[in-house]
Amino acid sequence: MQWSCLCGVRRSRLLIGGEEAADVSDSVVVRQRQDLAATAQWLATLSGQADEHAAHSLAPRTREAYDSDWRQWETWCERFGLAPHPVEPGAVRLYLADMAGRTRTDGTPWFKSSSIERHLAALSYRNYELGGTPGLARHPHVAAVMDGIRNTRKEAPLRRRPLLRDDVARLVEAMDHDRWPAGVAAARDTFALLLGFATAMRRSEVAALRVGDVSRDDVDGLHVRVRSSKTDQAGRGHVLAVPYGAHPVTCVPCARTRWLSLVAAAQVGRSTTMRQVLTTGHPVDWVHVCRGADPAAGLGASEPLLRPVTKGGVVTDRPLSSTSLNQAVKRRAGDAGYDPTHLGFHSLRAGMVTQARRNGADARSVRRQTRHSSDAMVDVYDREHNPLAGNAVVVLGL
Repeated sequence: MQWSCLCGVRRSRLLIGGEEAADVSDSVVVRQRQDLAATAQWLATLSGQADEHAAHSLAPRTREAYDSDWRQWETWCERFGLAPHPVEPGAVRLYLADMAGRTRTDGTPWFKSSSIERHLAALSYRNYELGGTPGLARHPHVAAVMDGIRNTRKEAPLRRRPLLRDDVARLVEAMDHDRWPAGVAAARDTFALLLGFATAMRRSEVAALRVGDVSRDDVDGLHVRVRSSKTDQAGRGHVLAVPYGAHPVTCVPCARTRWLSLVAAAQVGRSTTMRQVLTTGHPVDWVHVCRGADPAAGLGASEPLLRPVTKGGVVTDRPLSSTSLNQAVKRRAGDAGYDPTHLGFHSLRAGMVTQARRNGADARSVRRQTRHSSDAMVDVYDREHNPLAGNAVVVLGL
């Protein structure tokens, strides 16, 4: 007999009475307790899953930075005998003032305003994460101090100097492509430089690419799948196109073919890799190799696209880090005669925007490749690196 509610239990006592009715009532109570226990367990499971999802609300690099900032806050509080949590606005005001007052031996600030703002964001996030009140950074007393630091400093944001098309070609031509073992890293860096320039991708995005993310298309050239990015944490993804180049030195599909051919050769053996490097030739003698057999066919789609290369020319199985990409640009720029101080991988992104705007591209077409959220962001590059674009001064007849 099925009992749907406690009313049924009371009714059963009237109908069947005695010991049998008591047994039925007890079984219903036991079943209810089991249901409650199962519900509590399921809710606890959901709570754990929700916490896990919340842990992924920040990008890994942002979480690492926030963790470091929080540890610094804890050390500061321990120094002055303060409790790090809950985070009190009064203590944060003092902390910000302390950071703003620290200087290096040459008198320059130890922390830039942007760094102090990031520390404040970390404290606000972690305070709320640990059960504190939200909006710490917007607290009137805290916000006033932060505004004062920004207004006093008036620090201009650091802009990487752009590398234009001819600059990138110069970096490629300065590499030792036909020398062993330097030619292996040269093929990798050439592909990384040209890909970064043509796609305007961020270094973290390029470092995360897998072999299967960059595919060759008979008409378009290359299709590059960006699975997630700084502005796309949800991973909706983008597909960027890179056309076949007019010149073998700056043809991105050719650079991909040369690099992946070496990766495939490395899996055969050292002598095969060496032979391929020594027959590469100097860039001035290069011809297009992008229409031949696709070397990616013999590689796993999930393998890293760009990888570290040892001093002996060995291609490793690990992915290349974003820091290594930045260092590669600086090193190749220095070898080509440039001052690398204000250069980095972002110089390729800035260079793509600047070159495209100088060549007549409008903001909307630039944004299709850069994925900027507004024309205002493209205008930043015009102001910094292309100030004559759309400027009435050019029609003054000077």
